[in-house]
Order: sequence, then C-alpha cells, then structure tokens
Amino acid sequence: MLIFLDIDGVLIPNRIYEKYAEPENIIKFNSACLNHLENVLRSYPNVRVVISSSWREIFPFEVIQPLFSPDIAIRIIGFTPFLNPKNIHQDKYLRHQEVLEYLRQNQAENSPWVAIDHIPEHYPPDAPVVAIDDYNGFDQNSAKILSEYLT
Repeated sequence: MLIFLDIDGVLIPNRIYEKYAEPENIIKFNSACLNHLENVLRSYPNVRVVISSSWREIFPFEVIQPLFSPDIAIRIIGFTPFLNPKNIHQDKYLRHQEVLEYLRQNQAENSPWVAIDHIPEHYPPDAPVVAIDDYNGFDQNSAKILSEYLT
C-alpha cells in the first residue's frame, strides 16, 4: 500500500501556520500531527509513503525525509513526478494525475493507494483520499479514517 502525502494543512495545520512561518520553524512539522500519522504507520509496516506536496518543489528529498522519525523516514520513498507543463492545465485533478504518473513510472498501477490531502478537490470524487481539515491538520479522526483505508 502506498500513501501519497501532502504536507501543508496536513502536518502543518493552518491554525499554527504563522508560528511555523518563522525562519527557525520553516522546515518543521507539528509534533501532534506527525505523531498521529506515524502511530498509524507503525501499525502497518508494509505501507510506504510518497510525498505529493508542493514542498517537493522547494526542498530536496534529503531535507524532507529526515523530518520524520527514523523508523518512518526509511519508509518515505520519494516524490510524485512533475508533469509536463504543457499538460498541467488539461486536467483539473492535477495531483491525482501526478499520483497516476508515479504509479506508472514505478510499474505499480495495480498497487492499492490512498492520498492524504487538505484539498480533496485535487482528486476525482471516487479517488481514495483522507480529506484533512487544514485548520487542525492530521488529528485523531484523520488517523482513524486512514486506518480504515489501510485495513
């Protein structure tokens, strides 16, 4: 199973975004949100995580991966690919297209997956998405919904 993970609004809730926008906090996740996510992941050791966040446009993989606990960081396996700029505006579900392209590039088209995103509109209505309330970020309710997808 693969998880396609957004970051802003998921691991950095909007309610504390101003605090996290300070230079010393710019590359930190909210500890409560991160703990909720990592605790779910620890219950499902075969799950791997791919970063689908716009963070991949700013920070290299080597910067993002160590932000997770070491036992989880080794399960963060990459980024979704950047699509051809000429094709970006041809589909309103851009992040979904990036997920599909990742699966295609990795010969994993038949692999089960779920996205975690605070903007579920990045995906078609029938896509497997844990929609996050960006004010609170990944919380206990989000953990319960993700667990249901992973079970």
